Amino acid sequence: MKKVPILVVAAAIALLSCQNRPKTDTTSTDNVQEAAAAQADSTSQNPFEGIVIPDLDRNNVNIAAEIKRHKICVLDFWASWCGPCRQEMPNMVSLYQQWKDKGLGIIGISLDNDYKAWRNAIEELGIYWMQVSELRGWDEHIAQLRNVEAIPHTIIVDSQGNILAEGLRGEELQDFIKKQLQ
Repeated sequence: MKKVPILVVAAAIALLSCQNRPKTDTTSTDNVQEAAAAQADSTSQNPFEGIVIPDLDRNNVNIAAEIKRHKICVLDFWASWCGPCRQEMPNMVSLYQQWKDKGLGIIGISLDNDYKAWRNAIEELGIYWMQVSELRGWDEHIAQLRNVEAIPHTIIVDSQGNILAEGLRGEELQDFIKKQLQ
């Protein structure tokens, strides 16, 4: 009986471990955000223009170019060590299988630091869409630019990079994609 409360506490800690970004010195984050805002203001382009992140094979992926390949694209911020992210993956797999041929793209953006754990999670979870990561954890450049403070986190964009919705998961995400692609 004494093990049950310990297991409950351990499970709660594991689930909450990926919910909040650790507090860090905001000076560098503020500088990154200011630079991104200045670039967006000066170019009036896709807010993801110029963002290049290595994929699983360590080839550089231009995020804006990848977004342009799809009618709708979900940027899915996740990590192999995040319990809620792993729980959400079957929903993402189903979403992808249902809508990929109708214009849906997904870009998985991992906040992992460990390449092997990231690669193994991709294989275990059967997530075969574009996966990228700088392997910098919470210091992932695009996560800082988009002010991602908890995962799993989604940003849904059109082919031009215009943000249509943010933070949708599960049925809410399914319904939104269905309305956009039907």
